[in-house]
Amino acid sequence: MAPKEVLISNDELIGQVLSALKEEDVPYTALLTAGAPSRVLRDVSGVAPGRVGRQLLQKPTPAPAQHPPVRYPLTGEPQILFWAQNFSVVQGSKWVDLTPQTFGAEASVDVSGSSWSSNESRLVLKYANVLGSPLTATWRFPVSGRYWFQLSRLELATPSASPTVFNASQVTAPSNYSWRCAYLSSLPGYGAGLLPHGAGPSPTWGVLLQDVQLQGFNVSGLQFSYASDCAGFFAPGTWMGLLTALLLGAIFACGLHVLLALKTMDRFDDPKGATIAVPQGE
Repeated sequence: MAPKEVLISNDELIGQVLSALKEEDVPYTALLTAGAPSRVLRDVSGVAPGRVGRQLLQKPTPAPAQHPPVRYPLTGEPQILFWAQNFSVVQGSKWVDLTPQTFGAEASVDVSGSSWSSNESRLVLKYANVLGSPLTATWRFPVSGRYWFQLSRLELATPSASPTVFNASQVTAPSNYSWRCAYLSSLPGYGAGLLPHGAGPSPTWGVLLQDVQLQGFNVSGLQFSYASDCAGFFAPGTWMGLLTALLLGAIFACGLHVLLALKTMDRFDDPKGATIAVPQGE
């Protein structure tokens, strides 16, 4: 039976029972229960009372995994933090998800080759086996004279081939901030924020990072500083709306100016000429 038909049938049965008890004048207490709660509450400690709402027949959706960020050095006060919801590389048509090897308790990435100074941070991620060979991903963050850091290059290198180097001029933020973006990728479908370095052949590797956050300076504990988001202040839709409003406003102003410049005639004949005689019939 359909759920709607089951509910209608249950309602009729409850109505029949209550009617019979009312006719017999029998005092009763009814407890209506269900096999399972209609909604499973998950972590509502930060939600004000009355804000959860009522949603029937809802299946609980698992929260996304929140793994700790990669840090350098591994002991003591960290100086570099790197986090991403997903970190994947592609070679040809073969995709490799590096997220389990990079983040979490079972991470196997080696960051011992990283280095830090007040002028430049370098995060080196070494993977033992990616598509049959070791892979090294190197992130370089220099600091400019304006105390801003920038991801100058991202390099993917294997022992058997020349390295693939990407430039990322949009990855920039004040040195006391972190940088965060929904996507950082070399693929056109995800914004292509990573551009191949130089005018050589097409890159061997491709990179895709989802919900990525980086900080190479002024790290305090395992918490990122205030994030400088990659999204611009004006989205394309905002610019389209502003330009359309300006165009319509200019058309309205021109039309209003033309209407105000119109002058009506104050006379309809020539006073120096002969007057117009209109004969009247008898």
